[in-house]
Amino acid sequence: MPPLRIVLGAAALIAALALALWLWPSLPALQSDLTELQRMLDHGQGWRDRNPELSAIAYLGIFALAGALPVPVVVVLTLAGGAFFGFWLGLVLSMAGTLAAAMLTFLVARHLLGRQVRRLLGRRADQLDRRVATDGALALLSLRLTPALPFFILNLAAGVSLLSARVFRWVTAAGVLPNKIILTAAGTQLAEIDQVSDIVGPRIIAIVIVLTIFPWVARWLSRRLRRRPRTQTP
Repeated sequence: MPPLRIVLGAAALIAALALALWLWPSLPALQSDLTELQRMLDHGQGWRDRNPELSAIAYLGIFALAGALPVPVVVVLTLAGGAFFGFWLGLVLSMAGTLAAAMLTFLVARHLLGRQVRRLLGRRADQLDRRVATDGALALLSLRLTPALPFFILNLAAGVSLLSARVFRWVTAAGVLPNKIILTAAGTQLAEIDQVSDIVGPRIIAIVIVLTIFPWVARWLSRRLRRRPRTQTP
Protein backbone atom coordinates (compact mmCIF):
# COMPACT_ATOMS: atom_id res chain seq x y z
CA MET A 1 0.00 0.00 0.00
CA PRO A 2 1.54 3.40 -0.98
CA PRO A 3 2.34 5.90 1.79
CA LEU A 4 -0.39 8.29 2.82
CA ARG A 5 1.57 11.31 1.54
CA ILE A 6 1.73 9.86 -1.96
CA VAL A 7 -1.99 9.12 -1.93
CA LEU A 8 -2.80 12.66 -0.76
CA GLY A 9 -0.45 14.19 -3.35
CA ALA A 10 -2.01 12.15 -6.16
CA ALA A 11 -5.50 13.09 -4.97
CA ALA A 12 -4.56 16.79 -4.92
CA LEU A 13 -3.14 16.55 -8.46
CA ILE A 14 -6.25 14.80 -9.76
CA ALA A 15 -8.47 17.40 -8.08
CA ALA A 16 -6.44 20.23 -9.65
CA LEU A 17 -6.72 18.68 -13.12
CA ALA A 18 -10.45 18.12 -12.68
CA LEU A 19 -10.91 21.74 -11.60
CA ALA A 20 -8.95 22.96 -14.63
CA LEU A 21 -11.08 20.86 -17.00
CA TRP A 22 -14.26 22.09 -15.30
CA LEU A 23 -13.23 25.73 -15.59
CA TRP A 24 -11.95 25.56 -19.17
CA PRO A 25 -15.37 26.00 -20.90
CA SER A 26 -16.19 28.85 -18.49
CA LEU A 27 -13.11 30.98 -19.17
CA PRO A 28 -14.99 33.76 -21.03
CA ALA A 29 -17.47 34.11 -18.17
CA LEU A 30 -14.62 33.98 -15.64
CA GLN A 31 -12.81 36.74 -17.54
CA SER A 32 -15.99 38.82 -17.41
CA ASP A 33 -16.18 38.31 -13.64
CA LEU A 34 -12.52 39.31 -13.24
CA THR A 35 -13.12 42.44 -15.29
CA GLU A 36 -16.06 43.39 -13.06
CA LEU A 37 -14.00 42.67 -9.93
CA GLN A 38 -11.16 44.83 -11.24
CA ARG A 39 -13.60 47.64 -11.97
CA MET A 40 -14.91 47.48 -8.40
CA LEU A 41 -11.37 47.46 -7.01
CA ASP A 42 -10.39 50.45 -9.12
CA HIS A 43 -13.47 52.34 -7.95
CA GLY A 44 -12.75 51.50 -4.31
CA GLN A 45 -9.09 52.42 -4.60
CA GLY A 46 -10.04 55.73 -6.20
CA TRP A 47 -12.26 56.54 -3.22
CA ARG A 48 -9.42 55.49 -0.89
CA ASP A 49 -6.99 57.84 -2.66
CA ARG A 50 -9.43 60.73 -2.27
CA ASN A 51 -10.20 59.91 1.38
CA PRO A 52 -7.14 58.13 2.86
CA GLU A 53 -7.88 58.78 6.54
CA LEU A 54 -11.61 58.13 6.25
CA SER A 55 -11.07 54.89 4.32
CA ALA A 56 -8.63 53.57 6.94
CA ILE A 57 -11.00 54.48 9.80
CA ALA A 58 -13.98 52.94 7.98
CA TYR A 59 -12.03 49.73 7.33
CA LEU A 60 -10.98 49.48 10.98
CA GLY A 61 -14.52 50.09 12.20
CA ILE A 62 -16.03 47.50 9.86
CA PHE A 63 -13.33 44.98 10.77
CA ALA A 64 -13.72 45.51 14.53
CA LEU A 65 -17.51 45.18 14.47
CA ALA A 66 -17.89 42.44 11.85
CA GLY A 67 -14.95 40.44 13.21
CA ALA A 68 -16.52 40.41 16.67
CA LEU A 69 -19.64 38.71 15.32
CA PRO A 70 -20.08 34.95 14.79
CA VAL A 71 -19.73 35.27 11.00
CA PRO A 72 -16.70 34.12 8.95
CA VAL A 73 -15.57 37.49 7.58
CA VAL A 74 -12.03 37.83 8.97
CA VAL A 75 -10.36 36.13 5.99
CA VAL A 76 -12.33 38.17 3.44
CA LEU A 77 -11.63 41.43 5.25
CA THR A 78 -7.91 40.63 5.48
CA LEU A 79 -7.78 39.93 1.73
CA ALA A 80 -9.64 43.18 1.12
CA GLY A 81 -7.12 45.07 3.25
CA GLY A 82 -4.27 43.86 1.08
CA ALA A 83 -6.17 44.62 -2.12
CA PHE A 84 -7.21 48.16 -1.16
CA PHE A 85 -4.31 49.38 1.00
CA GLY A 86 -1.28 47.43 -0.19
CA PHE A 87 0.80 45.02 1.84
CA TRP A 88 2.26 47.05 4.70
CA LEU A 89 -0.67 49.35 5.43
CA GLY A 90 -3.11 46.51 4.80
CA LEU A 91 -1.19 44.30 7.25
CA VAL A 92 -1.16 46.99 9.95
CA LEU A 93 -4.86 47.77 9.51
CA SER A 94 -5.96 44.14 9.43
CA MET A 95 -3.87 43.36 12.53
CA ALA A 96 -5.40 46.33 14.34
CA GLY A 97 -8.91 45.33 13.24
CA THR A 98 -8.37 41.73 14.27
CA LEU A 99 -7.09 42.71 17.71
CA ALA A 100 -9.97 45.16 18.19
CA ALA A 101 -12.51 42.48 17.22
CA ALA A 102 -10.86 39.89 19.45
CA MET A 103 -10.72 42.26 22.44
CA LEU A 104 -14.34 43.32 21.93
CA THR A 105 -15.54 39.70 21.99
CA PHE A 106 -13.20 38.90 24.90
CA LEU A 107 -14.47 41.79 27.04
CA VAL A 108 -18.13 41.15 26.26
CA ALA A 109 -17.71 37.50 27.28
CA ARG A 110 -15.82 38.43 30.44
CA HIS A 111 -17.99 41.26 31.73
CA LEU A 112 -21.45 40.76 30.22
CA LEU A 113 -22.01 37.17 29.12
CA GLY A 114 -19.62 35.16 31.28
CA ARG A 115 -22.23 32.86 32.84
CA GLN A 116 -24.02 32.24 29.55
CA VAL A 117 -20.77 31.53 27.69
CA ARG A 118 -19.53 29.08 30.33
CA ARG A 119 -22.87 27.29 30.17
CA LEU A 120 -22.64 27.16 26.37
CA LEU A 121 -19.07 25.83 26.39
CA GLY A 122 -19.71 23.34 29.17
CA ARG A 123 -16.69 21.25 30.09
CA ARG A 124 -14.55 22.98 27.46
CA ALA A 125 -14.41 26.11 29.62
CA ASP A 126 -13.04 24.11 32.56
CA GLN A 127 -10.56 22.38 30.26
CA LEU A 128 -9.30 25.74 29.02
CA ASP A 129 -8.93 26.97 32.60
CA ARG A 130 -6.79 23.96 33.44
CA ARG A 131 -4.64 24.46 30.36
CA VAL A 132 -4.16 28.14 31.11
CA ALA A 133 -3.24 27.35 34.72
CA THR A 134 -0.69 24.78 33.52
CA ASP A 135 0.72 26.30 30.34
CA GLY A 136 -0.16 29.99 30.64
CA ALA A 137 0.07 31.95 27.40
CA LEU A 138 1.26 28.89 25.44
CA ALA A 139 -2.19 27.36 25.90
CA LEU A 140 -3.81 30.20 23.99
CA LEU A 141 -1.01 30.38 21.41
CA SER A 142 -1.35 26.68 20.58
CA LEU A 143 -5.10 27.16 20.15
CA ARG A 144 -4.55 30.25 17.96
CA LEU A 145 -2.37 28.12 15.70
CA THR A 146 -5.04 25.43 15.37
CA PRO A 147 -6.51 26.12 11.89
CA ALA A 148 -9.95 24.59 12.43
CA LEU A 149 -10.79 26.51 15.62
CA PRO A 150 -13.19 29.42 14.89
CA PHE A 151 -11.87 32.89 15.74
CA PHE A 152 -15.11 33.94 17.46
CA ILE A 153 -15.41 30.83 19.64
CA LEU A 154 -11.82 31.06 20.85
CA ASN A 155 -12.26 34.73 21.78
CA LEU A 156 -15.39 33.88 23.76
CA ALA A 157 -13.69 30.99 25.54
CA ALA A 158 -10.66 33.10 26.40
CA GLY A 159 -12.95 35.79 27.83
CA VAL A 160 -14.38 33.43 30.45
CA SER A 161 -11.03 31.76 31.21
CA LEU A 162 -8.39 32.69 33.76
CA LEU A 163 -6.34 34.45 31.07
CA SER A 164 -5.61 38.15 31.61
CA ALA A 165 -6.63 40.67 28.96
CA ARG A 166 -3.01 41.79 28.49
CA VAL A 167 -1.76 38.26 27.82
CA PHE A 168 -4.73 37.59 25.55
CA ARG A 169 -3.96 40.69 23.46
CA TRP A 170 -0.29 39.95 22.87
CA VAL A 171 -0.70 36.22 22.33
CA THR A 172 -3.50 36.90 19.86
CA ALA A 173 -1.22 39.26 17.93
CA ALA A 174 1.56 36.66 17.81
CA GLY A 175 -0.83 33.86 16.86
CA VAL A 176 -2.59 35.61 13.97
CA LEU A 177 0.43 37.41 12.50
CA PRO A 178 1.67 34.56 10.21
CA ASN A 179 -1.78 34.07 8.70
CA LYS A 180 -2.25 37.83 8.30
CA ILE A 181 1.01 38.12 6.37
CA ILE A 182 -0.03 35.36 3.96
CA LEU A 183 -3.58 36.62 3.42
CA THR A 184 -2.54 40.26 3.02
CA ALA A 185 0.02 39.24 0.40
CA ALA A 186 -2.70 37.24 -1.34
CA GLY A 187 -4.94 40.31 -1.31
CA THR A 188 -2.29 42.43 -3.01
CA GLN A 189 -1.98 39.83 -5.77
CA LEU A 190 -5.75 39.58 -6.23
CA ALA A 191 -5.80 43.31 -6.91
CA GLU A 192 -3.31 42.82 -9.76
CA ILE A 193 -5.21 40.09 -11.62
CA ASP A 194 -6.48 41.47 -14.94
CA GLN A 195 -6.54 38.36 -17.11
CA VAL A 196 -7.34 34.71 -16.47
CA SER A 197 -3.74 33.88 -17.36
CA ASP A 198 -2.58 35.98 -14.38
CA ILE A 199 -4.06 33.35 -12.04
CA VAL A 200 -1.29 30.91 -12.96
CA GLY A 201 1.46 33.47 -12.44
CA PRO A 202 4.39 32.46 -10.19
CA ARG A 203 3.46 34.79 -7.30
CA ILE A 204 -0.16 33.58 -7.21
CA ILE A 205 0.99 29.95 -7.31
CA ALA A 206 3.52 30.59 -4.54
CA ILE A 207 0.86 32.17 -2.30
CA VAL A 208 -1.57 29.32 -2.96
CA ILE A 209 1.14 26.83 -1.99
CA VAL A 210 1.88 28.75 1.22
CA LEU A 211 -1.85 28.94 2.02
CA THR A 212 -2.05 25.17 1.53
CA ILE A 213 1.01 24.34 3.62
CA PHE A 214 0.52 26.82 6.46
CA PRO A 215 -2.37 25.00 8.22
CA TRP A 216 -0.24 21.84 8.39
CA VAL A 217 2.74 23.78 9.75
CA ALA A 218 0.51 25.53 12.28
CA ARG A 219 -0.98 22.23 13.36
CA TRP A 220 2.48 20.70 13.80
CA LEU A 221 3.67 23.71 15.79
CA SER A 222 0.54 23.62 17.93
CA ARG A 223 1.17 19.98 18.78
CA ARG A 224 4.79 20.71 19.64
CA LEU A 225 3.70 23.48 22.00
CA ARG A 226 1.23 21.16 23.68
CA ARG A 227 3.80 18.39 24.12
CA ARG A 228 6.65 20.55 25.33
CA PRO A 229 8.34 19.31 28.54
CA ARG A 230 6.84 20.84 31.65
CA THR A 231 9.04 21.99 34.48
CA GLN A 232 8.48 20.17 37.71
CA THR A 233 7.51 22.30 40.69
CA PRO A 234 9.14 21.35 44.00
